[in-house]
Amino acid sequence: MVTNQADSASQTGGRRYRHLFEHAPICIFVVDLAVSPAAILEVNQRAELVYGYPATEVVGLPADHLVAEEAMPAARTIVRQAQQGQPITAESIHCRRDGTRFPVRVIAALDPTDNSHMIVTVEDITAERQRRSEAEAVASERLRIAQEIHDGVAQNLAGLRFKLAPWSHLADAASPELRAALDEIQGVLFVAIADIRRAIFALRPVELEALGFFSALAQLVADFGDQNQLAARLDVSGPQNSLPAAYELPLFRVIQEGLNNISQHARANSVLVRFELDPAHDVAVSVHDNGRGFDPSQLDLAHHAGHFGLRQMRERILALGGTLDVHSATGHGTELLITLPPFAQGVNHAAD
Repeated sequence: MVTNQADSASQTGGRRYRHLFEHAPICIFVVDLAVSPAAILEVNQRAELVYGYPATEVVGLPADHLVAEEAMPAARTIVRQAQQGQPITAESIHCRRDGTRFPVRVIAALDPTDNSHMIVTVEDITAERQRRSEAEAVASERLRIAQEIHDGVAQNLAGLRFKLAPWSHLADAASPELRAALDEIQGVLFVAIADIRRAIFALRPVELEALGFFSALAQLVADFGDQNQLAARLDVSGPQNSLPAAYELPLFRVIQEGLNNISQHARANSVLVRFELDPAHDVAVSVHDNGRGFDPSQLDLAHHAGHFGLRQMRERILALGGTLDVHSATGHGTELLITLPPFAQGVNHAAD
């Protein structure tokens, strides 16, 4: 009786595996490592659709048959590393049956039930590459504008302030009206230079790929503290690698805008940016300052007055299926609270 139940459970598990294999929305290949060169044993329906080969034609072909010529050495390296038991994630260029090429993300690992086989998943990242190119173009333009502001307007204002300093000392013997006028000019220059510096800080490109998200964010927070002479700290709870890559740039920009708002309005002397990460639960992010705070009921008036920063921040988060709330009270600081769902849910919400 127990044996029959075990056999039935095994058959049910096998059917579930086959259904998942055939209907998964990503290309899946089973590769035979026992032959040389490694050969394709099985492909799912998605792979047939993406590559244009029926399974009857592609099964038995060398595993690198679908790889662009210039990417073949890297593909063979992936096979060697997988044979040594290393799970591999890499980007490559593959070819369809009609000869068209497209960028892919490849994840390869040994079959846990048979070490002579390798399971390979392939994702078409054409759209992702396009977004990266657009983001790189935007980052380049932001850097150009920041450099022009720094080398032009910022330098001119700083030079003017320097030239004005000797006149301020001479004005001690001048009329009260002249002293007041000079003080006003100095005050305007001080505010203008601070605003220019904030603009340059906000325009700097994000080096997420070079530094990694949390390293880049830690640098942003530290630079913000130095720029505004306040204590700024980043606190991360949970595994950092559980944050989905699709959340990184939107979160970075929202936090950057939140810090900019603190610089302009909060009059704070400390800021805490906190992440709570759990792969099975929501991503929670807060940006909290100890500044003068405000009445949240006035936010609608700010929108009507043309201050759309918070609205744009909220739209970024809503696009990911999350929420953005502001908690504040006059004299008690402000907290920007962001909640994002686990990645799969976030994608579904955004599509809706």
